[in-house]
Amino acid sequence: MKNKINKLSKIVFVKPGEKYCPEKEKFKNDLNELFPIIQDAHYSYQIWWILICKEGRKEYLETYLQFKEFFEPVARANLTAMIIALFKLYEEKDNRLSIPKLLRTAKALRLVNPCINKKFRQKMSEAKKIWGKICILRHNFLAHHNYFLTKKEIYKLAKITPNQIKRLIDLSVKIFNTLWMQIEKYPKGIDDSTSKDTLKMLEVLKAL
Repeated sequence: MKNKINKLSKIVFVKPGEKYCPEKEKFKNDLNELFPIIQDAHYSYQIWWILICKEGRKEYLETYLQFKEFFEPVARANLTAMIIALFKLYEEKDNRLSIPKLLRTAKALRLVNPCINKKFRQKMSEAKKIWGKICILRHNFLAHHNYFLTKKEIYKLAKITPNQIKRLIDLSVKIFNTLWMQIEKYPKGIDDSTSKDTLKMLEVLKAL
């Protein structure tokens, strides 16, 4: 019975009139592996932004100060997770799972038509410009620490804003779904439960 189940788990179901293509199946699996990286960036941004934004600090200042040993590491950890995730998404190396690599695969499989290619170039161009700033933070402050630059100097060098980081995450979702919808009917979405849960936790702590 166990052997039958194992065999069934390896069966790939194909729609009527459609031929099985192992390369397309691999492409779909790669996309499924990439999407959690976008989710990580999104969720980390939501938590980080609530903790560092002016409105959040004004509303929950006493709570932040009361639980400083908790919130400061949480803010740093989510900033690091967000930057590392965004860095992964646009690496150009061929041995890395990334959007550029999957775009090349989509072109090789002829899944992307010229019209979509044009839209891709526009979105990718904007995303890569912001990603360049992400690289500065990642290389000099988060994954490594530049001995010769202060934290303030690194941020000044990167010239990046929270809105630009949010824009890169939003672009990544759109770029991903353009690829995803070449093989599936509906786009993937990301819920906002993280920000809601973070605010609920802050409200509970504030009431203590």
